Amino acid sequence: MLSRARNRSTHIELALQTADAFASVDAARFEAALLNLVVNAVDAMPTGGTVTVTTDIVEADAGMTPALPAGQYVRTSVSDTGTGMSGDVLARAFEPFFTTKQPGKGTGLGLSQVYGFITQSGGDVHLSSEVGKGTTVDLYLPVA
Repeated sequence: MLSRARNRSTHIELALQTADAFASVDAARFEAALLNLVVNAVDAMPTGGTVTVTTDIVEADAGMTPALPAGQYVRTSVSDTGTGMSGDVLARAFEPFFTTKQPGKGTGLGLSQVYGFITQSGGDVHLSSEVGKGTTVDLYLPVA
């Protein structure tokens, strides 16, 4: 599914941990969220680059995920080597209808829908980015 979201100048790498930990989440909605993040990552690399999808299990404390209690979480991360986001854009990224894409190229609902779905599933989303170096979106879901 993810390979169809890329273009010829974009590579997708998977680094998936095989630990025995699971999150309880609607599979179809999770796939849609993951696909949205990969499409955004590809769009952020107009001249090509690499999208990396990783999964792992993390032990979170209150400082790591302030919106969540301490505990074990399944973390899924989507990183790109794209254009990155300025601090102003980063601060608004989860706002509904906010987009940096040209008219007709996006609704501005993708990241807000991902955020809503993950938080409704008991998790949290962290976004980090640096202009010219890329963006990483971390999805945290409690271990079931």
